[in-house]
Amino acid sequence: MTHCGWNSVLEGLSAGVPMLTWPFAAEEFINEKLLVEVIGCAAKVWDGGKRSTREEEHELVPGSAIAHAVFKFMEPGGEYVAMRSKAQNVAVSALAAVQEGGSSHGDVKDLVNDLFGLIGNK
Repeated sequence: MTHCGWNSVLEGLSAGVPMLTWPFAAEEFINEKLLVEVIGCAAKVWDGGKRSTREEEHELVPGSAIAHAVFKFMEPGGEYVAMRSKAQNVAVSALAAVQEGGSSHGDVKDLVNDLFGLIGNK
């Protein structure tokens, strides 16, 4: 289960782990949409009620909703199987990106070279 903070999302995806989402504030709802609707490697814990950081506005997520989401998620042959496959595919892509010759590896290498170039120009 993840609150959908960006670091948590990246860690889960890099590890190939399907997730249950429970965002709280800010960009976490956008990250949830990415995981659930775009990548398809996650399921929402709860889709009802109001979510707010303001004490007088927020609503407590019922325990029964959490239990239902977890049981549905872990059901043999259910959604979990497809989500796990999608999550593992993302992990393979993430690993390839950071290997030598991968896109992220090249981008970091270019950044370091640019920074050293700036230092050398002083």
